This record gives sequence, structure tokens and C-alpha cells, in this order.
Amino acid sequence: METDWEVFKQKKTELLEEKLKAFISRLEKIRSNRIVLEVIEREINLKLTEGKNPTKPAASLSISPNHELVVSNFEPKKTSLITNIVLQLGYNKLEEKSSKEKLYFVLSIMTKEKRDKCIKERKKIAEEGKKSFGLVHQDLKRWLKKEKSLSQDQKKSCEKQSDKLEKDYREKLMTAREKKEKELSS
Repeated sequence: METDWEVFKQKKTELLEEKLKAFISRLEKIRSNRIVLEVIEREINLKLTEGKNPTKPAASLSISPNHELVVSNFEPKKTSLITNIVLQLGYNKLEEKSSKEKLYFVLSIMTKEKRDKCIKERKKIAEEGKKSFGLVHQDLKRWLKKEKSLSQDQKKSCEKQSDKLEKDYREKLMTAREKKEKELSS
């Protein structure tokens, strides 16, 4: 049988996992010097389906031999929406090659100003994540203080678990931040 602590900790762990995924998703959206098909595809499908589970993908993505992003559009009515989504991710459309069925994009040039802005955004997201994880950690500690059914030793053990949980999620976020930093440097 699960104790109240285990149930509460499990709920907070699930919350931390959701928050981590959201922060990592935000980090992945920061453009780098290479085309990342998974991020573009996720953004297109997310925005076109507006959170509904898509029955089929809206587009197929590939990289041409000339290092261009090629979007094979399955829904020509949504060409302008798909174009806007990709442009927001730091790409330029190649008008001369594009049609309603196939859209061609190249990464916009990464200037020092753009790189600095991306680095600043990456740091901001990581700080927001740390603060968010800290708030969950505080909830766990508050709950422990109020809990009467646990002995002092049990409370200390639970507090150590809480500390480790927060530390683990901070480390996962910092790993994602460092990965994005390497992408920005290359």
C-alpha cells in the first residue's frame, strides 16, 4: 500500500516531468545552425491540429542535397500557415523553387546578434525551469512540515528524496541547455 508521501511525491514527479518536457520543447525551438526535422515537424503538426491528435501528418519533411528544408505539403489550403510556422523557426523561403505542394526553405544566416539572442533565450528558459522546479520542491517540503503521521527520521528521509528529485530534474534541464549551447556553437 502506498503511503500518502509516495502518492504526493508521485504527483509532483509527474508535474516535474511535464514541466521538463515543456522547457525542453522551448529549448529545441531555438534555432541552431542545422536543420532539425523533428522540431519543425512537431511545430507544424502541433499548430495545424491545435492540440488534437492528428490522424495523419500535415506534411512530410526532408533535406535536399543542397541542404534545403523541403516540406511536401499534403494540404495545399494550409500552405501559408505552414510557411509562417517555418519562417518563425528561423528559415527563409525559396520562392523561386516553391509550389503549393513543395515548399523550400533555407536557414537564415546566423549573425552574431541572432546567436547572442538565442543564447540569451536559452539561459532565460533554463532559469525559468530552475525556478519552476524549485516551486515544486517547496510544495513537497511544505507538505512534509504539515504531515503529522511521519516520524522525524521519516521526514528527513523524505526531504532527502525531495532534494534529489529536484536536483535530478535540474540536471536534465541543464543537459538539454548544454546540448542547445553546442548546437548554437557549431
